Amino acid sequence: MFALRKIPIWLALALLLMLVVACAAPTAAPTSAPPTAAPAPTKAPEATKPPATTAPQPAATKPPEATKPPAPTTAAKPAAPVATAASRANLKGELVMNTWRDIGADPKHPNYTLYLLFQEWQKNHPGVTIKYQPMLGTVVEIFGYITTNLRSKTLADGVMQVFPSPAQLDPDLQYDFSADLAKQNPYSANKTWKEDFPLSAVALNDVTVKDKVLMVGTTYVGDLGDTAILYNQEWLDKAGIKTLPKTWAEFYDAMAKLKTAGAQPWYMPMAGNEAYIFTWYVNILADQLYDDAIKECDGAAGDKKDNRISQMEISWCIKKAKLSSKHLGTTKLFEEMKKWSAYWHEGYQAPPPAGDPFIQGKVAFRSIVRINMPFVENDPNVKFKWGSFYLPPLQGQARRVGNAGAGSGSQYMFIPKTTQDKGKLDLALDLLQYVTAPKSIEYWCTLQTVPCYQPGSGIEKVFPGNAVMQERYRGFIEPPAVDNRVRGLDINNTYGQASTTNETKIFQDYLSGAMTLDQALTAYQRLLDQLADTAIRQHPEWNADKW
Repeated sequence: MFALRKIPIWLALALLLMLVVACAAPTAAPTSAPPTAAPAPTKAPEATKPPATTAPQPAATKPPEATKPPAPTTAAKPAAPVATAASRANLKGELVMNTWRDIGADPKHPNYTLYLLFQEWQKNHPGVTIKYQPMLGTVVEIFGYITTNLRSKTLADGVMQVFPSPAQLDPDLQYDFSADLAKQNPYSANKTWKEDFPLSAVALNDVTVKDKVLMVGTTYVGDLGDTAILYNQEWLDKAGIKTLPKTWAEFYDAMAKLKTAGAQPWYMPMAGNEAYIFTWYVNILADQLYDDAIKECDGAAGDKKDNRISQMEISWCIKKAKLSSKHLGTTKLFEEMKKWSAYWHEGYQAPPPAGDPFIQGKVAFRSIVRINMPFVENDPNVKFKWGSFYLPPLQGQARRVGNAGAGSGSQYMFIPKTTQDKGKLDLALDLLQYVTAPKSIEYWCTLQTVPCYQPGSGIEKVFPGNAVMQERYRGFIEPPAVDNRVRGLDINNTYGQASTTNETKIFQDYLSGAMTLDQALTAYQRLLDQLADTAIRQHPEWNADKW
């Protein structure tokens, strides 16, 4: 299986935005691709069997005191594997890549590792030039750009994105990697390309539509989550909160005490670049409140029953009134958001002002995406103790949002069919095979702040002897993400992030008092019907008239 090895944390800190003062002093990040010299030859790891798991360690009930960071060490930077493959030695032409923002702009950003691999591939193919076309804007705008340009057939030769959803998956418009995955990757010694993906290629599960694999990606080995809640320990102390909340009741009790103590308990922007935070918590609560509908809709309309709701399944679910404004979960969802909003930060319905309220010490709890952790870790204004935990369940099981769990793809890539029409398929395919080869993934793993680890490992095993890192990343590792993902009976996961704009507007009108609950539920049903009808028109192959 994929070789897992512990690496010095400082290596990741040196190259990525995720520099942690609790681990080591930063070193200079590279400004160009690493040397082309290949590392000592090693046998390609097998990837058909996941690593043995162990029970996760229980979370601490109270964040421990910060410890003094270890003294920094020095060592040579790792080099990207050479990108020469005899089977395609004479590739020529220009390959245009749409990227999730400018991946080559900041040597300290996580996406820069992918840029280094792209550059190394180009260096070893002198007849090829990579041209980058960054997709800019907010998260919602980038997803909308991908979806719209995919349908209009105006995307670049290759597309890199994060957190793909069914709205970006279309077998009629995207290249199917299935046949290539059954053959050997020219950059690997494994018998098939699919074997290169750790944990039985679990990273491909959520990007496979009716046995067609539409995306591939760098694979994170471990059951690391993408989201967690940061806490300001100073505010917890002022409010007399002795332990982090483990139940929804304890969560409300903590927020009430924090508000009394003078803090803004929770950061929940409903507009601006971080509006996806609100959307993700709609997803988390909906997964718990629609459990009965999810079980009934999963596998509907002839789709595969896989504990993950597809666009076809939710459309069937809406047309059959399994998901509707009359479902008790929908009413509970709106009512709970109303109750919760009493503890959100000031002006939560408007785009946040400049500066981060958590970093400024104004907010006690702040949801965060893991790739944004360096903004907090590296800010010199953060003088208080802090750490992370995960949102307690409202009811049932607290599921993860944002990734597929163990073996999840971090940076996905796909090839529009228009690339094949332009005669550039060999170029794009070869690049993606290099980026996802075992040695490339191993290189990618060595540059992550959280090193790749065996799924099921507790935080103490991931960061042994480092109490600071344990508390900062506990919420991303406990509870583990294995088989614990939000199943997706929601607008965001199935119809795409661009569709959540209208959903959020309904919630905003309800929370502000511009709509009554009945009016909000009526508007929500109208939105569900519109989304389902549009999807059905776009997919005549569903044969929805026979539902």
